[in-house]
Amino acid sequence: MPISPTGPSTKESGFTLLELILVVSLLAMISLLSLPLMMDRGDSAERRTLRRIAGVVKQLYNEATLTRDEHLLTFDLDRNRLLAFRMRRNNGRIEKQEFGRETELKALQLQQIDIEGKGSFRNGQVTVKIFPLGWMEQTQLALSSADGKITRMAFSPLTGSVKIDDDPQALR
Repeated sequence: MPISPTGPSTKESGFTLLELILVVSLLAMISLLSLPLMMDRGDSAERRTLRRIAGVVKQLYNEATLTRDEHLLTFDLDRNRLLAFRMRRNNGRIEKQEFGRETELKALQLQQIDIEGKGSFRNGQVTVKIFPLGWMEQTQLALSSADGKITRMAFSPLTGSVKIDDDPQALR
């Protein structure tokens, strides 16, 4: 207890009950809002991989439209990877530049790629062109999970959006 020149102090310092309730309530609200952001949200590794592919496709589609450069989306079926490239014009020549990093599709295995006008592919590298005027080759992917479930993705040629379907016959 502090001693003042006039004697012992009887004034006690601290927080009121109202202040403590307010602080605890604010901390509870902040934790409730941030908890879903920190959690896995129950998404499986397969869903995250599908969203990653869809994100890369949409990003390349938007970049091609904005920069007026052709972009390439290359699927390596043998190594189960996705690569992205930009065909950049430089002094009258076109140079192929990597766009982003190589994406390994860990949770899913590429089984088949169908490109309208080119055919079906089960191995090797397959490239999908994304043209600068807002169009891409109509493409469908078949991917399998570790438990053998097949998921198909269809890329919309006019919007760059992706449709995901767990029923392998639904997109045919």
